[in-house]
Amino acid sequence: MNTRTTPALATIAIFGGSGATGKALISDAVSKGLRVRALARKSGSIDFAPDRVEVLAGSPSNAENVLSAMRGCAAVICVFGPRPPYADIFCESATATIVGAMRQLGIARLICQTGGMIGDYSANRTLPFQWMTDMFKRRSPQVARDREGQENVVKRSGLDWTIVKPPRLTDGKAKGSWQAGPDIRVGMLSSIARGDLADFLVEETLYPQHIGQAVFIRN
Repeated sequence: MNTRTTPALATIAIFGGSGATGKALISDAVSKGLRVRALARKSGSIDFAPDRVEVLAGSPSNAENVLSAMRGCAAVICVFGPRPPYADIFCESATATIVGAMRQLGIARLICQTGGMIGDYSANRTLPFQWMTDMFKRRSPQVARDREGQENVVKRSGLDWTIVKPPRLTDGKAKGSWQAGPDIRVGMLSSIARGDLADFLVEETLYPQHIGQAVFIRN
């Protein structure tokens, strides 16, 4: 983990803060001295001390909501995704809205978490993991296309972007270390604790090492 001093009173915007990864991310950001502005469909779904975390009610697909969440922020982190039964397919369109707002406001740094099974990255996957990826695409083609579209929006954004691609997420205690990079391979047993993923996301936002890269990460 990084022990460098966090920029004083910096504020970041987080989209997807009401989920398990999002809450871990907010907690990690606050622990590093950051202020957070989070957008959630229901503001009561995120419960942190209001002096460090401002929660706005709204949708990441609504341009005005997104602009309100971003104003005065130094960077943006997206950790939202579809949830079963996958009736709401929104990641590509919401990310396009966020990218447009970032350009309008002059915010350059974007971190977007997708997943290890998204996109054409066979070199980063063991053969069994690639088989699982292919099965996911067959079973949930709309979700797969939406997430691939989300990554393409980020890559074409012209921003200082990083895409982060974890395999299986766990809710256990953070280990305090991880392996991350564009050449990391993941397999059927690969995983990362949400706390470690959150730590990496904040570190990469503050001290960029992978601008313009899609990064696989695992414990």
